[in-house]
Amino acid sequence: MSENLPQNEPSIEDHTDEEVFQNYMEDLKLSPEDFDKRILDVGSGSSQFAKWARDHHVSSQIFSLEPKQEPQERTKSVQGKAEAIPFQSEVFDLVVSNASIPNIFLGESPETVKERVRSSLFELMRVTKPGGEIRLGRVLRGKVYESQEILASALDEAFAELRRDYGIEIEEIPYPAANTYEYVNHQPVKIAC
Repeated sequence: MSENLPQNEPSIEDHTDEEVFQNYMEDLKLSPEDFDKRILDVGSGSSQFAKWARDHHVSSQIFSLEPKQEPQERTKSVQGKAEAIPFQSEVFDLVVSNASIPNIFLGESPETVKERVRSSLFELMRVTKPGGEIRLGRVLRGKVYESQEILASALDEAFAELRRDYGIEIEEIPYPAANTYEYVNHQPVKIAC
């Protein structure tokens, strides 16, 4: 399954902490009230979102989760994967993942993608308090390449299971403006727990 995926999407590390924070705000439709909540950032990269919020006294309650993260108490950075989040159940009011979950599974085999997407979403739900919310930014919703179609199909199946078996509400977050969104075939998503 060799295919040429688009290379024009910038990496989060190419941006300043403030730019990353602003991208989270816009992509995930975050409001000032959201920062009164205990937040988990899954797939946080180098914790730029949490660092900027902490350094600018916006929030000190953002925990960053990344597989290769060096645990740091000061920045609340934790090492771990979305499929096995190292927190107890129902501890976060808001769980966010911007440009990470489920997009990191793009290009894996169909069976692997389906299981990893499903287990990640269930783990995100597990650590979210009842009445809390999960927001996934830049979730691949278009179907251009075969691997994108596999990921979109796995996500659709997982969303359908959450709706059917658990009554979970899932809604797409409108783009700021259809012609200005820099990530083609992506759609932010909000999941109410």
